Amino acid sequence: MTIDHLSLATTPVLLFKGAAQVSQGTGFFYMVSRGEQQVVFLVTNVHVLTGHAPLDGKAPLGDSISFQFHKSADRSSVLHEIRVPLFTKGGKPVWIHPASEPEADLAVIPIPSSCYEDCHVAALSKDWMGGGGKGLKLRPTSPITLIGYPYGYYDKVNALPIWKTGNLACEPHLDFDGKPLLTIDISAFPGMSGAPACAIAYGTYEAEDGNTHVGSIKQFIGIYASMQMLNEKKFLEEFVSAKRLGVAHAESLQLGHVWKAQLIEDLVASVDIEKWETEVLADLA
Repeated sequence: MTIDHLSLATTPVLLFKGAAQVSQGTGFFYMVSRGEQQVVFLVTNVHVLTGHAPLDGKAPLGDSISFQFHKSADRSSVLHEIRVPLFTKGGKPVWIHPASEPEADLAVIPIPSSCYEDCHVAALSKDWMGGGGKGLKLRPTSPITLIGYPYGYYDKVNALPIWKTGNLACEPHLDFDGKPLLTIDISAFPGMSGAPACAIAYGTYEAEDGNTHVGSIKQFIGIYASMQMLNEKKFLEEFVSAKRLGVAHAESLQLGHVWKAQLIEDLVASVDIEKWETEVLADLA
């Protein structure tokens, strides 16, 4: 059996402060063509890299990350680990964030080709986004899958991620709350932040143009970032008999936020690789 391309395109992203691991999230590889050159990016969330949301303005919790490539498409357990500092000697972050959407929990890092020599590079690209009438017809309740590492749990023997499935919970062709966001009804957990979100169909499926097709399709729709929490005001005597003191209680709505795939494509397409290599790569600590 062939290992699924999406399993190989996904990687744990570990955040370190010095030699100590601070946290773990998910990332995936995305490829863009620049003439005859193929540029590979690591895509993840800002908070996976810093420990904080993009607009929090807090000091980063770590100073480097690690992620991994598979050396072979058949022997997934054979890995090549990469360790990358998060800042240059001058304090400039290595990641790129969409200036057009400052709230977007999205970050991309170009990966020099020397980092994945002799590796099997499985990556997503614009070709995975559908469009032109040939992609999946998406609507509220369409099945959506996240591929990642909940609480760091995954198949460590074969180095392969967990696939968790839910459903679209919004109108996918509109921007939720005026942002390039989708909401999905899913049970997701810490460690899955940065997971690619895909719509997948096997057998008979309806395409965007209304035609029915027989086969299978996997369509990239975005990057999972967070769960929506409902803050409630509860009183302490609801838990124990005591004075009427207020306590904040957060409850998950089991609704996940997914930043749309087009935002990722627009971001990586806008990156000036030569400028990044000159200003960032050449000045890494």
